[in-house]
Amino acid sequence: MGDLDPVAWRSQWDAYPFAAEFRDVAIGWVLETETGGVVGYLGNIHMLYDLGGRSVKGAIATAWAVDASHRNRSLQLMTAFLKQRSVDLWLDGSANPTASRVLTGMKLARIPIPGYDVPCFWAARPQGFAKAVLSKRAIPGASALARPVGMLLNARDIVRRSGRGRTSSTVYRLGGFDDRFEVFWQGLRADPLRLRAVRTKAVLEWRFGGQLRSGRATIVAAERNGTLSGYAVLVRRESPELGMDLYDVADLQALRDAPATIRDLLLGSIGIAREEGVDAVKFMTGTPAKRAPADELRPYTYRLASWQLYYKVEAPELKASLATADAWDFSLFDTY
Repeated sequence: MGDLDPVAWRSQWDAYPFAAEFRDVAIGWVLETETGGVVGYLGNIHMLYDLGGRSVKGAIATAWAVDASHRNRSLQLMTAFLKQRSVDLWLDGSANPTASRVLTGMKLARIPIPGYDVPCFWAARPQGFAKAVLSKRAIPGASALARPVGMLLNARDIVRRSGRGRTSSTVYRLGGFDDRFEVFWQGLRADPLRLRAVRTKAVLEWRFGGQLRSGRATIVAAERNGTLSGYAVLVRRESPELGMDLYDVADLQALRDAPATIRDLLLGSIGIAREEGVDAVKFMTGTPAKRAPADELRPYTYRLASWQLYYKVEAPELKASLATADAWDFSLFDTY
């Protein structure tokens, strides 16, 4: 198993905004040997969701890991996760290919969001993006070819208007989550009926504050008529599996799912990535309403090796409410 950072783990739970609602819910499970050694772990992140004014208590599986010599006991951890009470919704939003097969075998439902397994990319630094693509395809001499291929990609993107265009609203960076986000959340939850994680100022600070202070995240805001109309949170990471430096769009919200606001936030995010020399911007579209504005900006795409999103509900009325793609607004906000 990988090392668990006890300082980061403790600081996360010390600042947890939903302690009162989840006081009787575990924060995870471990597998132990007969001598007390820990050989497996599954984290249990609690998240409060809103569905048309109804409060939904969610549990998100995270960091499922078991030592190779004890893999035959892995299901004990997931079984404990799925058997926990005092929650309404069980989620796994980051299943790898092995976990995907296990969760399918355990009869968990797929979160029905078309296209979530086809992420969008925009090449902010064409040379770095080209090198990553060439290396991914095992093209000999990827480093030497990166510059000329990057120039061709840049020319192609200019012609296709990939990640390019004028914004229709005022788009700018913010240094933190201020009181406008409280007002914004009230407007957002009054929008089309959709399951959304609560995004008050306190929750956003808990979720992204550490990354903002470390310089690994930034907030992009869109404003219309002096009012916050949408925001995106970008989290910077090196992606070994893709071989490039990325800005993940970890969260993107727009009042009334306005396509123009979503487009403006993506354009603002791509512009920031260009300014900072980041290779690409990656966006996982967690509801059909966000896919069309993203596709208008002509992204590069590829299909993931497996489906990542699974859920379980037991209440019949909640199961019916979550049966369609339009009922969901899922993002990297909901993955840990």
